[in-house]
Amino acid sequence: MLEGSPCWEQHAMRPPVFFGSDRSAIASVLLWIVGGLLLCGAFAPAAAQVDIPDIQRLSASTQVGAGVQLLQKGRADKAISLLRSALSTDSVLVSPSHGAAAYWLGEAYSRAGRPGKAQSTWRRGLRALRAAGRFDVRLADAYLRTLTPGRLRGERLYAVDVYRSLLQRVGPDTTQAVRSIFRRRVAQVAPLMADSALAQVIEQDRSADVGLWAFRSGAGPALVEWWRGFDPYPATDENERLEEHLVRLVRARQVYGCQGRVSALDDRGIVQLRFGDPYKRRELNYENGKFFREVYRFGVNVPPSGFPESEIWLYTHIHESGFYLFAEEDTSDCFAIAEANELIPRYLTRMRPDNERGLNIAYSALMAMRAVYRELALYHINFSNRYSKIANYAGWQEMQATAAEMAERFGREPAASAGQQSVEVGAGVGQTRRVFSNSSLGFSFPTQFVTRMVTRARQEDRRAAERREKAMPRQHTTLLEGAAQLPVAVRTARFLGPDGTTRTEVYWGVPAARLPLTEDDSLASSLITFSAIRYDDTRQAVDRQQRRYRVKVESTDDPRMIVPSALTLRGATDPYHLGLQWGQYQLWPADSTSPRKLRLGPQRRMATARADSLQPLRANGPQVEMSDVKVLTLPDTSARTLANPMERASPYPFRTLSAGTPLLLSFELYHLTYGGDDRTRYTIAYEAEGETKRGWTRLFRGTDTQRTSTEMTMAGTDRRTQETILLDLSQIERDEPQDVRVTVRVTDEVTGATVSRSVDFVLQPRPTSN
Repeated sequence: MLEGSPCWEQHAMRPPVFFGSDRSAIASVLLWIVGGLLLCGAFAPAAAQVDIPDIQRLSASTQVGAGVQLLQKGRADKAISLLRSALSTDSVLVSPSHGAAAYWLGEAYSRAGRPGKAQSTWRRGLRALRAAGRFDVRLADAYLRTLTPGRLRGERLYAVDVYRSLLQRVGPDTTQAVRSIFRRRVAQVAPLMADSALAQVIEQDRSADVGLWAFRSGAGPALVEWWRGFDPYPATDENERLEEHLVRLVRARQVYGCQGRVSALDDRGIVQLRFGDPYKRRELNYENGKFFREVYRFGVNVPPSGFPESEIWLYTHIHESGFYLFAEEDTSDCFAIAEANELIPRYLTRMRPDNERGLNIAYSALMAMRAVYRELALYHINFSNRYSKIANYAGWQEMQATAAEMAERFGREPAASAGQQSVEVGAGVGQTRRVFSNSSLGFSFPTQFVTRMVTRARQEDRRAAERREKAMPRQHTTLLEGAAQLPVAVRTARFLGPDGTTRTEVYWGVPAARLPLTEDDSLASSLITFSAIRYDDTRQAVDRQQRRYRVKVESTDDPRMIVPSALTLRGATDPYHLGLQWGQYQLWPADSTSPRKLRLGPQRRMATARADSLQPLRANGPQVEMSDVKVLTLPDTSARTLANPMERASPYPFRTLSAGTPLLLSFELYHLTYGGDDRTRYTIAYEAEGETKRGWTRLFRGTDTQRTSTEMTMAGTDRRTQETILLDLSQIERDEPQDVRVTVRVTDEVTGATVSRSVDFVLQPRPTSN
């Protein structure tokens, strides 16, 4: 029972004033607590004289509660003494009511103006707690907030594990303080997530007020699973993409923090989290001497502070539409994504009448727009056309003003074409300007021009934002940028095992001519490593296999396709995912005396691939089930005439093929139904379709649509069988590469059930004869 309860309020108990050493402070607090407990009946005295318990006899949790009460009343220094005493009793103390004592001691140090001591307390406390197999959300969050880019380099893996563990615990039914932490952490990640992924975490729509987000049961595991799906290197135990995110988050919190946002980041920080550092970042600077003369004029009530600090960030290395304009908000020093109009005070861009005051303000607005757009046009073509129109109009106004001034100086009437009007605006020495309109030439007064340009800018900026939203990914990683890529082609095929589990065959290949690492034949030997990992539905690795292949290619004209034997992953019974990774390593001679003996050199190329959300094949009937179609090739066209061409066939993982490439399609059928004669009867049909400018069409022979198909009916005695079809695409006419989809469809004639599978190719055009 602590201060604030009805009993304490009734007896007007107040915390004591502290004097002297830490020990005397602790004793005073304990006397205060015990006195309150006695008055409220917590202890029933057995005699007239009551023994006061010493420090050791009072529970550590009670000390933590009292320390928190002192901290909430602003007595941080006194709370430190009590909380240190509690931790000295139990270094991993977690109060049932208040959580980790180490968090509160660090918070007390922070409020006492000792940030270094607070950070070290949080770090040590978290390590001790985790070593004991326990976790506290507030302590973990406090530790993460202590990270700097320099400190993160030294404890990267540990920090990522803490961050992952915190996300794992996101969910409902928490205290208000913990809910605030969860909302902040999810608000930092939500912009990176697709709507479908975020819907597994929060109950509301993305557009709802972040401060009111409620979390679904299982939100934490869904977040962790989502992050696993972005691991770029399946062969490693770490999730490098999550590490990259935490590095960005630490930097964004340090540079782009905004306490007024639930995410604690302004819009620059969120964009930093999504895409990393921009290709180019510029602070917009257009307020030179001419700007001050032409904009800040008598009668124009706009101060220099009316123009917000602004920046433009370019991500044109991701997509040409990837640019972000930021402006400082009026009510804080945080930056928000802005349109070009928001760089100019609303006072200037507001619609004005064509009177002297309105024209005076519009002239300043015109000059401000010219300066702003001149700066923006330097960085992105999206602003170039607007700047051109503004600059041409402003130049015409200045040219007319100069002509009128020269005529006045020499005592002549200014030459004026039909339809031209002028008005002198402003007051004071050097403050007056003459503005013009000319209906015959299509030039209006600045009031009308500024209004039109404001409207146009609003429309164009919104269209640009829509294009950007469609073109830019939710997030972008730089981990694979600059890495030499191994040109691997890969396919997967699922088959049903006798035990009812699904096995997945992964077959891959690479053109031999693309394998040499150097023109030096003595260094043409290399080692390719291949790792395949099967993940369960929550993206936990459940099967991992690795292979190593030594290859030696001494010519860039080698026509071979290097295709190792397929790698098989077994045992899937639930939805699963695959992660695949290849690395090509240089092999060096071990020494000059033994040129045939090689040692492993550096990795020179790599490749990764994923197959997400694979479904296991149906283990039982009653309807027919079908494996995926496995694509194979024959060594030459003569092998087509063999009685059993499968004996000489090898996997063909490549998408591109010529009409002369002899292909076999192999697949298995399961759960066929017996008819009245105890035999199975089924029909197999395959059809090739090509993609034209109008989309996917059947391949009928003609100018742009063609079709090739065949059908056969089979009978047998087994409910499970393997079938092979020879694929002949030589009759398809084409003069450019064409996407081709081959669909194999099986119909169980006994039940009428149908199942189909498809494979895609790119068919090369026929060589032209000269």
